[in-house]
Amino acid sequence: MRRAQRVAGGRSGEEGFTLVEVLVAFAIVALVSLTVIRLAGDMAVAGRRVETAAIRLDEAEGIVLLRAAAGSLRAGIEQGRFSDGQPWTLSVVDVGPALGWRDLPPLWRVRLALGGPDGSLVYATLIAGGLGGG
Repeated sequence: MRRAQRVAGGRSGEEGFTLVEVLVAFAIVALVSLTVIRLAGDMAVAGRRVETAAIRLDEAEGIVLLRAAAGSLRAGIEQGRFSDGQPWTLSVVDVGPALGWRDLPPLWRVRLALGGPDGSLVYATLIAGGLGGG
């Protein structure tokens, strides 16, 4: 807040900002800066989380599709590790009999979970088995 004053000698001068005004302005700038820095950090962490989840999903899909293409998809549980070292568990179940299907190729319910069979789900799908039993 500038105020015009008459100073000695008849000319007008300006009074500067008070110490309180400068401190309040500095505090506002500091708070805004801290908020921006925190938001940028949160966005970077969220971005890494999304990227990790996308990579894990791609790997999970590859694990399942490679086994299906090779004809090695069978009922049971298999365990392994993602490229980042996290363990995964592949659970394959033939759901055809539960649906009342008899004398038909299997219908595999495939679930790939992070950690053990009850871990967080990464990938799930149904895959129809071929006439060759795979």
